[in-house]
Amino acid sequence: MLVLNALKQHLSCEPLLSATHVVVAYSGGVDSHVLLHAIHNLKQQDHFNFCLSAIHIHHGISQNADKWQTHCQQVCATLDIEFQTANVNVQSAPRQSLEAQAREARYNKLAELAPANSQVLLGQHQDDQLETFLLQLKRGAGPKGLSAMNRTWISDYLFQPDKQVGFYRPLLDTRQQAILDYAQQHKLLWCEDESNLNTDFERNFLRHDVLPILQSRWPEISRSVSRSAALCAEQQHLLDEVCEKKLKQIQASPYSLHLPALQLLSQSWLHQLVRYWLSELGIQSPSLVVLNQLKQEVLDAAEDASPILQWNGWQFRRFNQMLFVIAVKPLINKQVLIWNGGSQMELPSDMGTLHFRKCSEPNSNNLTLDSKAGDISIQFGGYSQRFTPKGAAHSKPLKQWFKQWQIPPWVRNQVVLLRQNDQLLGILMHAKWLPSQDYIPATGEVVAIEFVSSP
Repeated sequence: MLVLNALKQHLSCEPLLSATHVVVAYSGGVDSHVLLHAIHNLKQQDHFNFCLSAIHIHHGISQNADKWQTHCQQVCATLDIEFQTANVNVQSAPRQSLEAQAREARYNKLAELAPANSQVLLGQHQDDQLETFLLQLKRGAGPKGLSAMNRTWISDYLFQPDKQVGFYRPLLDTRQQAILDYAQQHKLLWCEDESNLNTDFERNFLRHDVLPILQSRWPEISRSVSRSAALCAEQQHLLDEVCEKKLKQIQASPYSLHLPALQLLSQSWLHQLVRYWLSELGIQSPSLVVLNQLKQEVLDAAEDASPILQWNGWQFRRFNQMLFVIAVKPLINKQVLIWNGGSQMELPSDMGTLHFRKCSEPNSNNLTLDSKAGDISIQFGGYSQRFTPKGAAHSKPLKQWFKQWQIPPWVRNQVVLLRQNDQLLGILMHAKWLPSQDYIPATGEVVAIEFVSSP
């Protein structure tokens, strides 16, 4: 009854009350099986109007994954519940656990398969929340990490910006023993993931070797820690409201902040706002060591310095009285590429692709040249050479134009120079062609050069 009462209460409140589709993320384990079975019973008993379905994600990690998939399909067929299943490929990545990779892949696929404006129910319970809290505590997390698992959140599906899918954990206040009692009472059969017994994994170590001792001494510790996590989440929410207002006052662009305003902040507020800023951009926050280096090595560096502070594929850079966060890109060595007559040319370091095609009319996105007038060369580097942009009265070395145009150093490295017969005809910058003052578009049968950036 504990499980049914908890679920009935959640189904009678928002966001589940107005949901037209309720989707259970069904792994085949006891937690998701009980969730699916109980929701099915409540829908029949209390005549809820939502459409109920289940989605099973096949990770392919376990040798028993096919059996779990078949089991889930059979259970849904028996209960007459609409069933979907999908395979995802999970590959371990540096600095990220296989568990985290599988979780991200699973949520992305659930958001893809679930109907728009639906609620996807997850089976995590109060004891899972205790494990998550202790893992975050072990890692030295602050209020955000100690908030542990959110009860609800909205996922914007990447490939359909207008599609929103809600995720909801209705059992987060329910002990696992109550879930097991329900399963035994209804004689349910479920799948056991053999990896759950491997205590080399931190969560399993807590579950099997640590929590039984804590719960034996303090039987209510799961409930107490769940309350602490909720309080941390509440405090973090209030802090985020303040950060949102403060960030708007100092933000120059999505990826840059005004330097003078940052320099006036206390160290605590500097750390907090930078973390919030990066979180809004979907960038993993750097360690406390890196944040401690930020002020001294970047913000307070000499005015003519070009400091770089790097972590996990990202950099803090400073330019024109602003702090930038940029993705690390490899430097492109000074080099010259010659077009060989093909339809496209890949630029180095995954910059993108130049496409060559016949065209009769020039436009702002391409340069049109007579391909028979001489070799067409693509050049990187050599920014001391002179250039006269279209509409300019005088020529200057490119590096002086970059300074006048306020082009950051990391963008200059990505500028492409186009030459024909040793004449600089234009440069490709910010994915747009900027022709030379001396550039005269070709007529007749010409080749148009267009740029397509890498995704």
